[in-house]
Amino acid sequence: MYMLRIITILVATVALAGCLPKKEIDQSNLCIYKTDKEAEQCKTGELSYFKANRWGNEQLPLNVAASYCDFNYEVIYNNSGVICVFTNARTKK
Repeated sequence: MYMLRIITILVATVALAGCLPKKEIDQSNLCIYKTDKEAEQCKTGELSYFKANRWGNEQLPLNVAASYCDFNYEVIYNNSGVICVFTNARTKK
């Protein structure tokens, strides 16, 4: 019976871990970039905005999101740009 309680508590803890609040993102700063070179100036964890030079390329925002967005946070995109929390973890590989 004691072991069943421990297992129940562990399962509940793991299940509720996703409900914990995420780290606050500083809303007072925004890193704006159009190129990979400009993206190098952004810092991990910073709010970022990819501002496309031209509209209409539907793959470009997805490529940018795949390269630079931290998917632990919301990603907003359309064919004119991407707003997300910046990460360079995938580009360092």
